Amino acid sequence: MPVDYLQLKTKIEQIGKEEPDRLQEIAELSKTVQNYFQGYANELDMLREKVAATAQVDPFIRCAKPASEPLNHRGPLPPIPTEATILAADGSQITPDRHAQVYFFLINVGSIEMCTGSAASPVTDVVTELYYGQEIFDIGTISDSYVAQKRDQRERERLSELVAEKSGLVLTITDGPLEIWGGKGQDSEENRSFQEILESHKQALRALKASGAITAGYVDKPRADLVVQLLELSQVQDNELADVRKQRPFRGVTDAALFRKLLKPGERSAVFAIQSTSSTDYTDDLALHFFYLNVGRAGRPSLARVEIPQWVASNSQMLDDLHAVLVDQCKIMGGRPYPYLLHRSHEIALVTYEEKDQIINMILAELDKQDIEVGDISEKQAAKNLGGRRRFSLGKRSY
Repeated sequence: MPVDYLQLKTKIEQIGKEEPDRLQEIAELSKTVQNYFQGYANELDMLREKVAATAQVDPFIRCAKPASEPLNHRGPLPPIPTEATILAADGSQITPDRHAQVYFFLINVGSIEMCTGSAASPVTDVVTELYYGQEIFDIGTISDSYVAQKRDQRERERLSELVAEKSGLVLTITDGPLEIWGGKGQDSEENRSFQEILESHKQALRALKASGAITAGYVDKPRADLVVQLLELSQVQDNELADVRKQRPFRGVTDAALFRKLLKPGERSAVFAIQSTSSTDYTDDLALHFFYLNVGRAGRPSLARVEIPQWVASNSQMLDDLHAVLVDQCKIMGGRPYPYLLHRSHEIALVTYEEKDQIINMILAELDKQDIEVGDISEKQAAKNLGGRRRFSLGKRSY
């Protein structure tokens, strides 16, 4: 039966009554966080020591760690490089469906290239990879998260392949964080598969570094509170660090709220390192960092989090070039600031419902041509189809 809107109406009315008080509470809390943010702006050594001490007793803590710039640093918009190649890649996937007639998964990576200072049209490319039969059984259990991890890996690998063909200044961007997650259970099949993907992902990053490319992951409308959690640590006594994740006195305040008040249009924040359980996976030149960037306009700020590896974070010219290119890319999109090439690469990569059906029909036709008998859809799926309502996910990411 359809959604019970009467039940939802009651809940939504409750939300309407409670939301003003909740927002007022967060606004007051934000003022407190802002005061600590400004007060500790230059206490970098103390904050780094607090993060290190916390990680010793709670290795699962995830927060920002100061690099070399004051917390309230505001980086002005640099000039855009006159000659630079910009590459973006994005991926889409079809996850395996055990209720379908054929069991497979697909990864589609779209890429696009343009050059600053050039009137030439962007160059697009797409790589489609189908996994079936023994390829799947050799992997083992295929979960939705595995396919998403594989997609992220292939995006970075595709960029490293394209960069190898370029010369001069090259920048690469992908949608979402540089970090990939997964691998629960040290001895599990899932963890072994994740470790293989992670190593390939890092190899692609190393190839990008060796080529001299600038690389970044772009997170639109971030909801993280990495810097806010850093400020929370500053208020915790050393004998309470083991329970720091249970306290969360500033819960509800996001980094975006913090930097929205600080950064003017086109400015970036200080660069921060990321303290997390992944810190042992991304080391040396691959160590993960980030900064916030206001790609909006006066009166309408728009905050993005930009993740970068150590080799970019430690190079001021690379930082400036990346900063300038991202702001310029967002200006192309007008009133909805988002990097133009990421938008285009998403359009290129997206697999539609119709294409998914066509792929299934192509596989079925080929198997039939080889006189291979194919099973029917599951009884559960057949029963669902009777209702005439269709639910299908192509597995795009969310942050």
